[in-house]
Amino acid sequence: MSDLPDVAQLLANAEAVAKNADADVSEIEEAVVETVSAFEARLQHHFARGPFFVKLRNRLRDEGHTDLAQSVYHYYLAANVLKHGGGKSLRELERLSDQPFTLQDEEGKALIDVSSGNFLGGLVTSLGKAHHILSAG
Repeated sequence: MSDLPDVAQLLANAEAVAKNADADVSEIEEAVVETVSAFEARLQHHFARGPFFVKLRNRLRDEGHTDLAQSVYHYYLAANVLKHGGGKSLRELERLSDQPFTLQDEEGKALIDVSSGNFLGGLVTSLGKAHHILSAG
């Protein structure tokens, strides 16, 4: 059985939240974490043991998809920050100068601003392209 329908539906669900102008920040954050986690779970079989998103980034980069590799990895790190708060993923993001989203350091707010710049839409686009490449290979 192909993993395509499951991943396609996962991404479609996230895209629906991204396009919902009434979605609040907590709904977007929940969709981000759920999408990244489920994407990994559904596609882990493409790689031997180890950190899925590191291996995905390396494969995309090695196949010449450098910008996509970086984007997917940035979104993975951002999802980790949303899920776990500050830590290793946040420090790694802070060292990178070209995130496709905004880091924020305001009291009482998440460390990643998911409400600006179509954050969730960018995530869906990046994961969709990565999925297409994995499915073709």
